[in-house]
Amino acid sequence: MWILVGIVVGVALGIAGFPYLAGAAGSLADTAQRVVSTIGLTLVHRAAAAGAPRRAVQGAAALLTVLVPGATALLLIVAARGTLRVRSIVGLLLLALGVGAFFYLSAGPALGVVLLAISVGAVAVAATGPLVAAPLAALAALIATSYLPRLLTGRVPPGNPVRSMHLALFASPGSPLWLQILLLAVAAVPFAVAARLALE
Repeated sequence: MWILVGIVVGVALGIAGFPYLAGAAGSLADTAQRVVSTIGLTLVHRAAAAGAPRRAVQGAAALLTVLVPGATALLLIVAARGTLRVRSIVGLLLLALGVGAFFYLSAGPALGVVLLAISVGAVAVAATGPLVAAPLAALAALIATSYLPRLLTGRVPPGNPVRSMHLALFASPGSPLWLQILLLAVAAVPFAVAARLALE
């Protein structure tokens, strides 16, 4: 439930276009793309030095650049789901620790340890959803709502993956609409997987 709440909040923030939050999500996606572009450029130079076709490596780097923001969102959803699983384990471990106090302490202090363990476990279980899982899911949704429309409109950071892919495919610069749509479909795949995981 908290993951869905986070996604709704993230999409709402992205659509509403709150300058700071939407800009920050866009900057996060841009940073991930720049890192991959830099790594891709390094790979292009090394692969070309090793004799690999430059255009093939450049195309692979452009494809990776398109996929990274979606992969980031997917990892955020996986982390949100993981925290929800871990919270149950933490609650049970704290309860077991409290019960274990009866083997080492007298009844009065052991009862205090049990009450403390139950209360801390309850807070950990209750707070994980709204304080950890929901913000992670909201960030994933915010990345999707800020990145995918920019990819379609061509307003992406330097090292434009559409231009790079066109250069790799046709050895000339360009950003045709059909390639933008194709790369948008490829970029949407990790976001779709993240959405499916969030709905499970």
